[in-house]
Amino acid sequence: MKPAIPILCLALLLGLAPPARADAPEIRWSAFGTVGAVVTDDEDVRFIRSGIDHPGAESPDFGPDSVLGVQGNINLSEQAGAVLQVISRENPEGDYTPRVTLAFLSYALAPTLTARIGRMRVPFFMLSDSLDINYANPWVRPPIEVYGLNPFSDLDGVDLLYRTRIGNTDLEIHPYAGSSYIPIHRRGNARLRELYGINLALTHDHLSLYLGHAEARVALHWDDNEYNTMTAQLRSFGLGSVVAQLSGNDGYAAFSSAGVQWDDGRWLLIGEYARRENRSYANSAHGWYVTVGRRVGATLPYLSFARHTQDRPTSGSSAVPAGSPFQPFIEGFDKSRNIAQHSTTAGVRWDFTRNAAFKAELSHIRTDPDAWGSLFPRGNPAFARMGDRSYNVLSVSVDVAF
Repeated sequence: MKPAIPILCLALLLGLAPPARADAPEIRWSAFGTVGAVVTDDEDVRFIRSGIDHPGAESPDFGPDSVLGVQGNINLSEQAGAVLQVISRENPEGDYTPRVTLAFLSYALAPTLTARIGRMRVPFFMLSDSLDINYANPWVRPPIEVYGLNPFSDLDGVDLLYRTRIGNTDLEIHPYAGSSYIPIHRRGNARLRELYGINLALTHDHLSLYLGHAEARVALHWDDNEYNTMTAQLRSFGLGSVVAQLSGNDGYAAFSSAGVQWDDGRWLLIGEYARRENRSYANSAHGWYVTVGRRVGATLPYLSFARHTQDRPTSGSSAVPAGSPFQPFIEGFDKSRNIAQHSTTAGVRWDFTRNAAFKAELSHIRTDPDAWGSLFPRGNPAFARMGDRSYNVLSVSVDVAF
């Protein structure tokens, strides 16, 4: 991928473009990090955040949640500013190569309207802006049943932020457009092109509401030995039409989400619902979660309930002729791409010092019969029985922000 817009913005941030004023721009630096570990109670599976980390063989696994980031906020003038953020965390290819996650320029067109261009966080969810800054969230990680619906995080493009106050209510309208890219486990990749979306947020006292919708063209390519072997055999038997439903450049997807949060300093209530609809290549699904917590001094015990449901499988085994020897392989492929499950999580957050918190949570997960859920087999995937099973997952982390 050649992210032209982020590279241009980086050049501007590094001073290759003329400064907006004669004196040196003011730069405010901040940093954040998490050391997180996760273990399961079954030796033949490992926990995975699909599209984010590489399924690790070690236990405990530090890959899903550990992250280190640094951010610079640059004041160029009264109207203009810039942000640069770089993070290091395990990616689906299994390494920790630092990556530019924010690199944008902003300009205040009016007191209530700001335009931005460059690399930003794509705002698919209510808490998208803090996905890498774990200290800002109550959990070890946001519930996968919802946040696993859309692993894309970067927006290479433009957006507008319109913010105003109506009575005692803050209103934000956030349209955006651009593209996004992610690598996929074992050399694959996925892209969103012609991505357009709009969000609406309302905040009144302790209550926040969020609505969002986005649509994009999708390109999805798998590149692992099992997939390549299966598709080669499908083509040799004249089933190229089935292969065309598994990957390609002509997909189309729509994503909608809604969220609510109540936080009065003592009680915390967070809930989100999201739905993903794909015409091809990936499955269609929806998910929801509800979290309730009660602060007691420096601790926040909480309880979460979450559900992810598949609406339509990736390819649909009906595309294969009845009785075909390939039907079990297609059904297995669909199951491996389905994270349908429900979970109950009990956790606690302890802010043991300023800007640092310890978190621990225990999740009981039940996968759907036709799904792998948020787990990956340690052995040969062809012989793994992942569906209709129960697991316990223990996660702990230390989060800092300074």
